[in-house]
Amino acid sequence: MTQTLPTRPADTAAAARGAWRAAAILAIILTGQFMAVLDASIVNVAIPSIRSGLGTSGSALQLIVAGYVIAYAVLLVTGARLGDRFTQRRAFIAGLALFTVASLACGLAWNAVSLIVFRFIQGAGAAAMIPQVMTLIQRDFSGQARAKALSVYSAIISGGVVVGQVLGGLIVDADLFGSGWRGVFLVNVPVGAVLLVLAPHVLPSDGPRFDRKLDLAGLTVLTVSVLLLVVPLVLGGEQDWPRWTWIALGASVFGAVAFVLVERHVARRGGAPLFAREALRAPGLLLTAATLLVVMATFGGWMFVMAIHLQNTLGYTALHAGLVFVPMGPPSPSRA
Repeated sequence: MTQTLPTRPADTAAAARGAWRAAAILAIILTGQFMAVLDASIVNVAIPSIRSGLGTSGSALQLIVAGYVIAYAVLLVTGARLGDRFTQRRAFIAGLALFTVASLACGLAWNAVSLIVFRFIQGAGAAAMIPQVMTLIQRDFSGQARAKALSVYSAIISGGVVVGQVLGGLIVDADLFGSGWRGVFLVNVPVGAVLLVLAPHVLPSDGPRFDRKLDLAGLTVLTVSVLLLVVPLVLGGEQDWPRWTWIALGASVFGAVAFVLVERHVARRGGAPLFAREALRAPGLLLTAATLLVVMATFGGWMFVMAIHLQNTLGYTALHAGLVFVPMGPPSPSRA
């Protein structure tokens, strides 16, 4: 027979402290994740209010919505490498700080150009913050705790878009202190400030560092190429396709070729290109990426047009328009 030793109070207290610390870590990083996902959609139902408040053109509205996503997508790989070089804790806090300050700036924007610039900066903050979330979950959680953390993470990713539509409509209609559309950005500021106070004391300070080189040349060429493609596509129709738009579109093709050449050069010199050739050769990757590109491009455009149609054409309030998108939310566990 084996004798079962009683659990010592010190062991129980240590286990309780560990559980609380794990819960605090998860709450901080997933709240940051939620804010980043939210800001990809919360602006959508505020578009008509932004247009009337700032007197913006349709193309400027598109850049206000898309600028955040473009900056996030272009800088995402670089953000992950910053976490490897300087630890996920520092990268998360730095990204959170940039995201929070940019949110405040968006809420105080005085014209369309300033709002577009601040949205790009906000996306850059999200790109530095978000890659660290999954790494911290994988590194600091195990077993059942990791499974639960990943479940919450998945729910935030899938449900954040819908929550953003509803919350954005609620904030615009509430018009707290006369903030109107500015509230969809300012709501991030107090939440981000609280996280910035807590994160240095809660997030683990230790962690492995890897000498992941930053592909600054590739990042520069990619950024320029994307802007040469997106900006004329957004502004061209409204300006009746002037000559500069066609020049920019043609230059974007050369930019894409230059990016491929730069990435090959970086790889030959033993660097770490943004897109490694080995990764691109993975079975089904290119088809999956192309499918996601088509889906996200059409889905984002549909949401943009619907938000304007529901409010300007059908006369819905911002909250009513946001509630229309609720059926797009993830199914409940009982229906999954």
